[in-house]
Amino acid sequence: MTPLCIKLLVGFCISALCCSTSLTAQTATNSGTDTNAIKAEWEAAIHQVEKIVNQTVPAYRVAEGMHYSVYKPGWFHEGAIKPDFNNVDVRTTRETANYEQHEYCTSDLNPGLVWRGRDLEFNSMTKYFYTNRTFPKKKLTEAEMLEINRLYRIIGKCESQLYPAPKPAANSDSGSDTSTPEKKGRLLNPYIGAPAIILLGLLLIAIYKRRS
Repeated sequence: MTPLCIKLLVGFCISALCCSTSLTAQTATNSGTDTNAIKAEWEAAIHQVEKIVNQTVPAYRVAEGMHYSVYKPGWFHEGAIKPDFNNVDVRTTRETANYEQHEYCTSDLNPGLVWRGRDLEFNSMTKYFYTNRTFPKKKLTEAEMLEINRLYRIIGKCESQLYPAPKPAANSDSGSDTSTPEKKGRLLNPYIGAPAIILLGLLLIAIYKRRS
């Protein structure tokens, strides 16, 4: 092997190492950027849902002779169900009749204040986003509920990307032979492959020097 060949081999090895390192860094950067963008979209959708669900409802001072119903303890029970963001329609889970039967409503958390029953609602599929349970929740319009449905789909999509569900195990009844895993081609790991190339080059150089 001539000195020129050795120089070319060493140059090739160094180039391979630089290329592998560059590709690895670029892949990691792109992955981090995508994850941050998805997380930002997810958080923005959640914030917008909270803003719609927790709108302030007009309250009134209790006046002499006013008839009202008192909810206790508080307006809501503890806990909340996490909605099925990909499928739920919050229009079908909204409850208003319990409030509408009363002209005014209050709770033991709000002495001296009342709310008009027709202005209130409860929804088990938006309760997950109730940030302040000391006060009742506004009866949402059709447009507001449709907007929540749209935002829920965004939340569901982002969550599936950020936290993908594990793939189910192979079904033994499928008829395929799973006793021996299928061998799949794998790309050379840049952390192992590049040093191996350089080591090979150094070995060839050592061999040449011994022969010379």
